[in-house]
Amino acid sequence: MMITRELADHLIHASRAKKRPFAGQALVAAGVLLLIATLFIKPQDDSDVMSMLWLLPHVALVGLLVWAMRFGQQQREQSQRMLSGFEAVQLREWDRAAQSLNDLLSRPIRHARARVAALLSLAVVAEADDGYDVSQHIYEAILSENTGDPLQQHTARVGLAAAMLRNGQITDGIRLIEKLERAELTGPLKAQIELLSLFREVTMGQAAGGIERADQRRDLFRAHLGTRAGYGYGLLAMAFDRAEQPDNARKEWYNATLLLGAKELIARFRELEPIARKYAAAENPV
Repeated sequence: MMITRELADHLIHASRAKKRPFAGQALVAAGVLLLIATLFIKPQDDSDVMSMLWLLPHVALVGLLVWAMRFGQQQREQSQRMLSGFEAVQLREWDRAAQSLNDLLSRPIRHARARVAALLSLAVVAEADDGYDVSQHIYEAILSENTGDPLQQHTARVGLAAAMLRNGQITDGIRLIEKLERAELTGPLKAQIELLSLFREVTMGQAAGGIERADQRRDLFRAHLGTRAGYGYGLLAMAFDRAEQPDNARKEWYNATLLLGAKELIARFRELEPIARKYAAAENPV
């Protein structure tokens, strides 16, 4: 299943929950009033009106309980679709991920951060099929709506900058990367930016910039990116290769393929294909 621009736009709009301020409070208040009514209104045998008044709140309360149970079931089903989609993305089962996220985002998602997480995953699926124009559209929508948490918004900015570089919007992409670099970030957020900056340097032929901070970047990738540090090592191998330092390039490529297979590295960064042909990979990546 391919994520097209039209499909992404449909899912962005379809997944927006309608704003209903005080809806939850109103339902709680209605439930309390109905419960009070059932307790204090007593039926009288000689009065049809009182009998009806006694019956109506009971019927309404049962209806409210049925609705609450159905709503809870829908929320559980939505959570299951979300877990299935996220799992498929982690396992890189792109067809299953696309189908699960399509099912999930075709309906309104009440929790804003859950919706943003699903949209970020949708962008990753689009990029797996080289749909960087689609992922750029998704990232821009996330940033425009500004409903994610700070980490989600940061992730969208990083993804947008990378998509801009892929789509030939070099000036805008570099400007955004430089803005991110000026932010005082630490830990995983800093590691993401350094990976993006390294990608920019090696793709624009700035090999010297890629290797000047090689030790610092390697430590940062190792500490905060887990197996995804392999992408950073692979880009470092490319930087060393272009700087005509084959021994260092060979070492970085071997380290990269200890964490991720060569095919997976190339799938994420197709620029690494010449490096894969030139240097030996580790036999058993984790």
